[in-house]
Amino acid sequence: MESDRFASTLLRDELRRLNSHLPKNRRTLDELLADQHPNVQSVSGHPIKLKREELLDLDSSIPNLVRSRIRLPIILLRRADLGPGAFVLLGDPYEEYVVSIVSGAFMGTLEEFGRQPSGIRIIYKPQLSALLRRFHSLIAIGFGTSSSNTGEIL
Repeated sequence: MESDRFASTLLRDELRRLNSHLPKNRRTLDELLADQHPNVQSVSGHPIKLKREELLDLDSSIPNLVRSRIRLPIILLRRADLGPGAFVLLGDPYEEYVVSIVSGAFMGTLEEFGRQPSGIRIIYKPQLSALLRRFHSLIAIGFGTSSSNTGEIL
């Protein structure tokens, strides 16, 4: 029993170290567009620079309603327990909606999106590759475990 607790602590600490590049705080698209040098701070204290061209591309691709609500960068966690190449979005329904819109997985309104069954939305490597080609600086990839779907990074 004690070794299980020890292993869990080691895993949690290793995941924290591996995820130190993730953002400490995220900012809305509106805030970032208003900033001359858009960036956020990582957990390790280093700046994460977001490219203005990508912010403008995202802005032109989504409804105005979500501009002030989506927080960037978008965080995707690699989840090996869900299968090879599986990632989950760490965020709220606004980020889920935006990722669904820009990936081409959903083409409706926010209201229609909200009526869909909820649950873990899995993004697979081909979708991620397409998102990264278009919005590389706006996406942060971390590592998670099955308990990471609660919205916390271990």
